[in-house]
Amino acid sequence: MCGRISQYRDPRLYTQHLGLADPLMLFDASDRRPGYNLAPGTHPLAIFADQTLRPVHWGYCPDWAREQHLPQTINARADTAPTARYFEELWKTGRVLVPADGWFEWRRAAASSTEGVDGEPDVAQTAASSDATPHHASRQPYFVRLKSAAPMYLAALSSVRGTEPQTEGMGLVIVTANADAGLVDLYDRRPLVFGPDAARRWLDPELPAEELEQLARAGGLAAGRFRWHRVSHDVDRTLNDEPGLIEALD
Repeated sequence: MCGRISQYRDPRLYTQHLGLADPLMLFDASDRRPGYNLAPGTHPLAIFADQTLRPVHWGYCPDWAREQHLPQTINARADTAPTARYFEELWKTGRVLVPADGWFEWRRAAASSTEGVDGEPDVAQTAASSDATPHHASRQPYFVRLKSAAPMYLAALSSVRGTEPQTEGMGLVIVTANADAGLVDLYDRRPLVFGPDAARRWLDPELPAEELEQLARAGGLAAGRFRWHRVSHDVDRTLNDEPGLIEALD
């Protein structure tokens, strides 16, 4: 699953790296602060197909699900989202990107390894459950980023459209894929991460269904593109959000 991300660079750097010709920031940059430990329930920036950027609530529950008192979800599985009731329409018309500088994983200490220097939907995953990310001493948090230190783009789905107000239940989910061998994963899922070329294709509303399926299955960056390191347990607490959270432990 994907339950914590970092998004701390100047938003213009994400758009420049993505190669957007005319991005439009639909937020007040003076009110935007770097996010080192963004959890569900926060509002990470999302990039839309019309080249707009805006903060979007991380978490989604369609109207019919809220009426049935079903939980909010934070992730969508790439292999089931195209036909899942929660996400079927979003998969067709609601594809967005969440630019990120990395994400966090928690791994049981007994299964820890050397640092990677070279080397139907998840409906049950609610914002509340993510806030309770394991913070026991037996589970070691890691920060995962690209070896190149470049921005990455997380595949996401959003029910938000244009400049409309975000009402209860509206928001985004991050798309997850099977974890590659070699990544530091406690869970069997990880974010579907794109480089700039694949990310622009993900945003294309005219992308044929067959190409979209192929992109979701094989277009993500491979494990060998990432590196990771142990970080402080201070990241376990979602209220903590400062640069030191992504620094490597000695």
